[in-house]
Amino acid sequence: MPLFEQGATRRGRIRVFLRAQLPFALGVLFIAMIAAIVHPEGLSTPAMLIGFGIAAVATLAAIVVPWERYRPSWMILVAVADLLAVALVRAELFPFVPAVTMLAVFPILWLAYGFAWPGMVVAVFGAGFITSFQFAYVGAWPDTPVEWANVVTLPTLIVGVAVIVFVAARQLRRNARRLTEASAAQSAALREAKDTEAVALGILNTVNAGVAFYDNEGRLDVANKLAHAMTQMVGFELDEPPYAGDNVLAADRVSVIPYDQQIIPRALRGEIIQDHVEWLGPPDEQVAIMASSSRVYRDDGQLLGTVIVAYDVTELADAVEVREQFLRTVSHELRTPTTSITGFLDLIADELDPADEKLQRYVEIVTRKTNDLFTRVGELLQAHGGEKTLHLVDLDVEGVIRTATERTRDAAAANGMAVEVAGASPLHARADADQLVIAVTELITNAVKFGTPGSPVTVRYQESEGRVRIAVSNSGPGVSHAEQRRVFDRFYRTPSARSREIQGFGLGLTNLRAIVDAHDGHVLIDSAPGTPTTFTIDLPVGGPAATPPEEGSAELRAPR
Repeated sequence: MPLFEQGATRRGRIRVFLRAQLPFALGVLFIAMIAAIVHPEGLSTPAMLIGFGIAAVATLAAIVVPWERYRPSWMILVAVADLLAVALVRAELFPFVPAVTMLAVFPILWLAYGFAWPGMVVAVFGAGFITSFQFAYVGAWPDTPVEWANVVTLPTLIVGVAVIVFVAARQLRRNARRLTEASAAQSAALREAKDTEAVALGILNTVNAGVAFYDNEGRLDVANKLAHAMTQMVGFELDEPPYAGDNVLAADRVSVIPYDQQIIPRALRGEIIQDHVEWLGPPDEQVAIMASSSRVYRDDGQLLGTVIVAYDVTELADAVEVREQFLRTVSHELRTPTTSITGFLDLIADELDPADEKLQRYVEIVTRKTNDLFTRVGELLQAHGGEKTLHLVDLDVEGVIRTATERTRDAAAANGMAVEVAGASPLHARADADQLVIAVTELITNAVKFGTPGSPVTVRYQESEGRVRIAVSNSGPGVSHAEQRRVFDRFYRTPSARSREIQGFGLGLTNLRAIVDAHDGHVLIDSAPGTPTTFTIDLPVGGPAATPPEEGSAELRAPR
């Protein structure tokens, strides 16, 4: 259909009729009434009758014929019929009603506006036909320039207006096409955005974690069902300040966390939270969550918002609690009889006849194994996560290493190994001497246990950039990257330890890391299968930053 129509429908056909043909039909009716006044005898002439008849048929065809079923260009026939009707009516009425030429405006503008180039060509030829047909009808041509001017001026002006309309229509078509393309692209982008949002929400609702994203102004943008469920347990909604509730406890399951220290307020203030544990809900329905948060930025550095992720770790927390209770129970239950056995062995040793060497050797073996058992029970007691205190003093690092070396000398000698110490003295640090000795002793003991018999164990110490580094190296099977991720886990033992039947519970490195962590330090591993292994204790020279020097103590927490 022409531009007047917005769609190939019956409603569109009626819209074209109302905008294009009806004004022409009304104009013809008006001219007929004028003719009845000024030239009534002309109404019965063949030209007038045929002209009005063609106009009536064209008008009827425009409203009745289902043009939407055919090619849109076929409706140009109605406009052509209108031009023919104007030519016939004008031929008879022009000497009496010169304004009859204005009827040509309606079909010519329709052609110029609605049918592109073909319509413009038909409009120009139609204007020429209307002008020349009147001469043929009367059988005489104008004789003077004035007569010619009167004849051609109005049609020429009408064609000029048609040209302007044609140019404007082309521009409108281009703009309409661009708008249509832009609208289609926008619709496609909107559909894609909605699809992406649906996929994202589907993923968020599938993962076993509560996820919430707040924009850069702190307004909730998106959150999955699990995140809403977690906050509803506490008694607040994710999209309503203050984003905190009453039933929130710290990891100890006792301390109440203030509103401003709960996860969402902290995250929205810009804090980066890593693996923070809280207990949510009333006492009889508490669940444990582990939450993390981070800020999200565009490539240009502009802040987009904050994402918060929380996992339900209730089962894990309960399992850890059961394990801790089991360790405490087993440790205490074993410690009591072990202490009694040790005491009675001392009594038996006092009563033995010195001359009975065989029996004394048996008692020594039992005593040694009992001491080993006592040591293992002590490791279990350390493993259940009880709290200790660090007694911070200014100490000589070399003295700590010498003490640890003496404690491991017999074990090293049994494997044909020597412990070599190298470092620049004096080197002082603020630390707990006893705990640091335990940590270094554990590293040397491990180096002896897992090192190649007959090879040396090297202990090096130095200060660098305000840090004390104690490195223990040996030659042995090495530690793979997969093993390095687990060596500090409680009860973990490497395949090498199991295959070589090396005794231990797998708690030594766990205790080592707890000691180093309490000093605000790190344990570094440099190893690979088949290469020498180096464990390095890295501590601040001034001691833990969180503990003022005048207090002289810090809390030691074993990792859970």
